[in-house]
Amino acid sequence: MSVRHWATSAHPASGRFEAWRQALDDSHLEWELDAVSDADFQARIRERRVDDLRLVECRCDPCQGQRGRAEIGRSDEAYFGILFELSGRETTRQGDTEALLGPGDFVMWDSERAMEFRVHDRLHKFTLLVPKPRMDAVLHGAHGYAGTVVRGADRNGAIASSALARLARDFHGLGETELSALTDPILGLVAAAMTANRPSDRIGAHEGDFRRFCRYAERHLGDGSLDPARIAAAHAVSVRYLHLVFAEQGTTVGRWIRERRLANCRRDLVRAGAGVTITEIAFRWGFNDMAHFSRLFKARFGVSARAVVRSGRLL
Repeated sequence: MSVRHWATSAHPASGRFEAWRQALDDSHLEWELDAVSDADFQARIRERRVDDLRLVECRCDPCQGQRGRAEIGRSDEAYFGILFELSGRETTRQGDTEALLGPGDFVMWDSERAMEFRVHDRLHKFTLLVPKPRMDAVLHGAHGYAGTVVRGADRNGAIASSALARLARDFHGLGETELSALTDPILGLVAAAMTANRPSDRIGAHEGDFRRFCRYAERHLGDGSLDPARIAAAHAVSVRYLHLVFAEQGTTVGRWIRERRLANCRRDLVRAGAGVTITEIAFRWGFNDMAHFSRLFKARFGVSARAVVRSGRLL
């Protein structure tokens, strides 16, 4: 059993906040923190790893920060975070979902999407960082629940909240085998509570992301360098999350871009005036290989681009 302990009290007052910044990155993945003026900033962390889970107990003074494009890009692994409040108040925001959490409440956040937090007063919290495949195994479509808040005072959340509170109290003293045996049942309780508390339109937030991704791609269809990495970076999400959102809609990023480019080419070929060539139209919409474009166009519409130009109408 190995429990890592860290505290600001071990650092000179002048360097405590910078030490806290590094400790937070080490224990909770990478974050960008807003500086605080209080030289007496206090924080403590206890961290333990069991199997592939990371369990982190944290006490800290008020602070705030965000996890954005740069921090997401530097992370090698993808997690869902179960953030459980033991005392104090904290506001979290992921996507369009913002929530004020109090004692007994918990929220699940996605490490591959931008997020903000603000600690309002002295806080005591407990976080489980769960690898995405493991959370998916107990909560189908787990990425659709990011931002879901469960209130410990509600009937649906009370049992899971009690289990998390007990785990936060005892995790550092339990034996390895005992702790390992407890984690799956507790994750099952968390999943059941989130399922019960998530509105029926739980995928709606991802439909909103899908529309935002599509609007961005539509504006940049003419750029041949448009790719999933660029779309993801523009929205401070990971490429993996971007692909998941498109998969929910029954398509892929590449297929969606290709279909929209081909549709725009066909429209412009019909409208083409004298002197406008097929090559110009294809290049206008992001194609840079005419042989490839011609094959795609005929496969999609059943006729060649030249036939569309000759007919002057949609075939």
